[in-house]
Amino acid sequence: MKRIEELFSEFLDCVTCLQDALNVSFSEALTETFDNLEQGRIKVEMGAPDKDTVSKLGQKYADLHYDDLTQKMKVRVYTYLTLKAVNEDGLDNNQLPTPPIVSTLVAMFMKKLLPDQKLEVVDPAIGTGNLLFAVINQLKNASHSKLDYQLRGIDNDEEMLNLADVGAHLNRIEIELYCQDALTPWLFGHPDVVVSDLPIGYYPIDENAEKYATRAEKGHSFAHYLFVEQIINNLKAAGYAFLVAPQSMLSGKGGSDFMPWLSEKVFLRSIIELPDRMFQNKANQKSILIFQNHGENVQSSEVLLTKLDSIKREEDLIKLNVKLNEWYTKNIN
Repeated sequence: MKRIEELFSEFLDCVTCLQDALNVSFSEALTETFDNLEQGRIKVEMGAPDKDTVSKLGQKYADLHYDDLTQKMKVRVYTYLTLKAVNEDGLDNNQLPTPPIVSTLVAMFMKKLLPDQKLEVVDPAIGTGNLLFAVINQLKNASHSKLDYQLRGIDNDEEMLNLADVGAHLNRIEIELYCQDALTPWLFGHPDVVVSDLPIGYYPIDENAEKYATRAEKGHSFAHYLFVEQIINNLKAAGYAFLVAPQSMLSGKGGSDFMPWLSEKVFLRSIIELPDRMFQNKANQKSILIFQNHGENVQSSEVLLTKLDSIKREEDLIKLNVKLNEWYTKNIN
């Protein structure tokens, strides 16, 4: 951990040096820093950065010994820096990287439920790409390593897509990225799988929200409800969705209308409530929502409802995996 902290400090120094020289956001300086390091040269456009900065950066880059670092170390440092980028640039909380434990849980269920074939996987709110890349890496390192994944990501923020593009390169993952409002028609066919940490909050374009059954009767609609509906509309028949969703939309007052509607549209497979300690405010609690689209030879099943008590104890993950195996044997296999 000490080595990662040292590297973070050294990389941060490089990013801020370039940021000051170009007078750009932290996110822009971060993507350009890693582009420079990956290309092995310092990009200069219209005399910026100036010769003194180029010389200074050249020495800083040399001191990093970038080519000697492992891929895993590069990815870890970059992930920490993207988190800082969100904070530094005052970006929306929806753009914060998803915690690693969530990708572990999603990958656990994907390994169990998905067929052994090439799959098209989409994240319609990809942000920095942290969730999707972590999940795919775990799948490739497990029994699905023999498979290829056709990956696509959507985001309406170009800076986020630039961060995702660098993240994909560092993870050695190929992906097609689309800069668009994910609640407008998608620019590709129906995916087999959707993986996403749903954006939470109000959707500002009321005239577009009017097209959705989950819109609010008055005022702005909640984006997370509209996203689920859009995902169902685009998901291939019998396709799966693995979504990080606010607990408030799945239970209580919020879920009283939404969950019956959802149960008519898809087959619910599982809801995994994440540990309370992950969230400072109970109102911000999240769960992992897993469902399968209607399709040929697809039937309803008992829903696996469970809660993970801790993200630190390995035995809790083992217990969840046992529950998953028992449920799968009884209901799916």
